[in-house]
Amino acid sequence: MKLSQLIDAMINEALDDVHTAIPARVEKFNPQTLRGEVVPLVKRKLEQDGEPEALPPILDVPFQMPKAGPFIMRFPVRRGDTVLVVFSERALDYIMTDGEPQDPRLRRRHALDDAIAIPGLMHLGEGKLPGEHGDDAILLHRDNGVKIVLQADGKVLIENPDKSAKWELMPDGETVLTTPPHVVRLVPGGPAVLESPDLRLGGEDADEGVPLGKQLKEWLDGHEHPYTWTSGAGSGTTGPPTSASPDPSEVVKTV
Repeated sequence: MKLSQLIDAMINEALDDVHTAIPARVEKFNPQTLRGEVVPLVKRKLEQDGEPEALPPILDVPFQMPKAGPFIMRFPVRRGDTVLVVFSERALDYIMTDGEPQDPRLRRRHALDDAIAIPGLMHLGEGKLPGEHGDDAILLHRDNGVKIVLQADGKVLIENPDKSAKWELMPDGETVLTTPPHVVRLVPGGPAVLESPDLRLGGEDADEGVPLGKQLKEWLDGHEHPYTWTSGAGSGTTGPPTSASPDPSEVVKTV
């Protein structure tokens, strides 16, 4: 074997244990500690003439989630999810203790044991995401279609397509809540509009109708009472009230 070939073989053998970033499959995940177990999605030959073998599971892997100050966005990582695993330049055993600089103490570099998992990687077998909202920021449940969308035009949308229910916050501040057959519309500086064929005040068990303002006023102002003379025979009806009822509210209106 030539010297150059020998050197190449030694370098390649050394590089086999220098890990940078590879896809992996989640086997376990603890949502409280944000740590879990992953299996790398690559195989390697342990012997030159042997068959490629799977890498061993990596245990106690920290999962990276968006986090700053007291706030954190935690995603429900599940068994079978694909993640990107990156490998620390130095051993994590002592570095990931309290957020302060530490002596790593161990000589490991780019080792399998020092993996950090980043969720969000999709393999081709998972198909595609919906085509709409390509220019917007979206939080989507792929199974049932429920989504929260921050649109490029400034509109905010929360929608459950299966129930045709949605909440829309328009760029001008108007808010529209739709749960068929009901619609609530709130207009900044304008009216609050409720469209519903079945409005119940006081609770779901309410069964007493609410009269409309103008109709109620017309009845009050024009109603009459039957009466009977107390002295001698005779009967009749009273006239309408001598004073009008209060006007309908100028704030609460019905169409």
